[in-house]
Amino acid sequence: MEQLINDDYEYCRKIMEEYSKTFSYAFNSLPEQERKAVWAIYAVCRMIDDSIDEYEDPKRLDAIREDLEHIYDGDSENVNFNSNASVMRAFRHTLKSYPVPLHAFKTLMDYVESDLTMTALETDEELDAYCYGVAGTIGELLTPVLAYEQYYETADKVGIELGKALQITNILRDVGEDFENNRIYLSANRLKEYNVDLKAVYEKGVTQNYIDLWESYAKDADAMYHNALSHLDYFHEDARPIIEVAAQAYREILEVVRKKNYSLHQRAYVSRLKKGQIYRRVMKSYK
Repeated sequence: MEQLINDDYEYCRKIMEEYSKTFSYAFNSLPEQERKAVWAIYAVCRMIDDSIDEYEDPKRLDAIREDLEHIYDGDSENVNFNSNASVMRAFRHTLKSYPVPLHAFKTLMDYVESDLTMTALETDEELDAYCYGVAGTIGELLTPVLAYEQYYETADKVGIELGKALQITNILRDVGEDFENNRIYLSANRLKEYNVDLKAVYEKGVTQNYIDLWESYAKDADAMYHNALSHLDYFHEDARPIIEVAAQAYREILEVVRKKNYSLHQRAYVSRLKKGQIYRRVMKSYK
């Protein structure tokens, strides 16, 4: 039985390594129990995201919902999981040690599923809710693993804010790609405020109005990064540098977009060399 659960965690580790090398590398320095829990939670979140983003199949998402309900109800020992047995067994084992909140999974699944039909957001309030739903929730899910128990409630807010900052960064990186897929996550209200026609920007090139709009969102993200990184004392000492590495690596994406002149036709990514520099710099600052 012990070998089986170890194999299940290893399966989850490989999922994280495949889809998020930066986070995987950073989290590998956590103590064994914590990093295994992170692998399992990440793998469940990856399955949720892929069910819609890759497969566009609500039935896959329903299977995950059903499996999670069985696990949280405590009646999963004799159940054949309908999604991925290795991931679900690993997560069930994790839940015995950490109070990972079911409501965060439910919210994540609802917002991921909404991507099937959502094409635009009207207000920044809707955007904020979306960023919470697809990314802030992941901060909530990881908080019980990474934070001191007596600070869960406060650390939870920090995790949510950091998750939202990461998602805004994703959106600012992918404006052109999302537009190609008939999705606009920048709110209609703010587009109007800055007098930006995204179709014209995509077809004719970046304007100063678009840059000002983009930078207004980047400023929002930076404020969230700063606030989150100012409250890392709620988290275990060994988790703090890892959280900062993840935040700083994502923050660097904004700089790459700027260096590419805010282009909607070039994918901005942080090089392995730069990620390594960030990792070493942050880790050194904690010694």
